[in-house]
Amino acid sequence: MNDQRTGSGVLRLALLRLIDGDRPWGSLDIRPDRFGVTRYRLLVYPPGISESERRRIRAARGWPLWGALVWVICEIWLNKVTGPWTALTLSTAACVGLGLVTVAMAGPARTRVRTMAAMVMVGHYDPIARVARDKLEAHAAQLMEADERLKQGQVSAAEHEMTWWQVYSQLESDRPAMHRSGRGA
Repeated sequence: MNDQRTGSGVLRLALLRLIDGDRPWGSLDIRPDRFGVTRYRLLVYPPGISESERRRIRAARGWPLWGALVWVICEIWLNKVTGPWTALTLSTAACVGLGLVTVAMAGPARTRVRTMAAMVMVGHYDPIARVARDKLEAHAAQLMEADERLKQGQVSAAEHEMTWWQVYSQLESDRPAMHRSGRGA
C-alpha cells in the first residue's frame, strides 16, 4: 500500500514539474543544433502572475506539440469508429478547438511573455551574437541566483520577485527597435 502511494506521489511530482516547468520565472534552453550552432533562449513570464496563470500560458505555448498529439490520437481512434473523412474532420476540430480554448484561457498574460534568443556558431567569430549570448546568460544567471538565494532563505519572496521584475524590464529594453512594418531595424 505504501509503495503505491510513493509511486503515485513520484508520478504526481513528475507531472507537476512537466506542467509547471523548472523555474517560476520561465525557462532557459541551450540546445546544440546542426553545423556547430548552439541556440540559446531565455523565456521570462510576467512577474506577479499566479501559478495557475503560468500553467495556462505554458499550455497555450505548448499547444503545437500537444495539439498534434491530440490530433493523432483522435485520428487513430476515430478511424476505427467512423469513416476517414469524418475522422479527419472531427480530429482537426478537436485539435483546433482545444487550441483556441487554451489560448483564450491563457488570456492577455500570454502576450506579455518576454523572450531573448541568441545563436552562436562554433569557430565563427560573430561579436553581435556573442554579446547577445552573454547578455542572455547574465540575465539567466541573475534569475537563477535569486532562486537559489530564496531557497536558502537569504532573500524574501518580495526581493526575489524584484529581481524577476528587473530582468523582465531589461528584456524589454534589450529588444531591437521595430519598424511599423513589424520588421526589426
